[in-house]
Amino acid sequence: MNLLEIDDRAESLNLIIIGLENSIQTIVKKNKENDWYDGIWMREDSEPIYGLAFIAFQNYINGSINDLFDKPDNKAQYYKADKKHKDFERTQIELIIGLANYYKHKDSKFHNGTVEILKSFNLDHNSENVIDNSPIFEGLEILNNEWNLFEIKKIVTDYRKNLLNIKM
Repeated sequence: MNLLEIDDRAESLNLIIIGLENSIQTIVKKNKENDWYDGIWMREDSEPIYGLAFIAFQNYINGSINDLFDKPDNKAQYYKADKKHKDFERTQIELIIGLANYYKHKDSKFHNGTVEILKSFNLDHNSENVIDNSPIFEGLEILNNEWNLFEIKKIVTDYRKNLLNIKM
């Protein structure tokens, strides 16, 4: 076994996703128990949780690239090293990176790369009614129509396994 095949990052990512998923379930329960708590409230309360999940996925992706390729200067080339999403011209990994960057910088100016990724997935980062049209929720829908964070975690852990076969 190659030492690079050992994924020390997966366990902590799993613990993070368990905690975030538990938080989302708390919000879902609140929605069911309160008539006044509608979908808009639910989105407002859950967007930060999903945003943190994308940041955790981004950290896992970038950490994996650093582990396997000795801290390369241009990580974007590795984001493209996954298969393209079936309905778009970019990879799921690029979408995850774009969503993490969107969430981190949504109250400031976006990097051009983030804008390009969001546009390529038809996600509006300039919407006036941000919560209704948040790229976070539309991106979740693209990645997994049930918004299942464990399925998205599988995307990134499979990506790491596939990186082992790439020579860049």
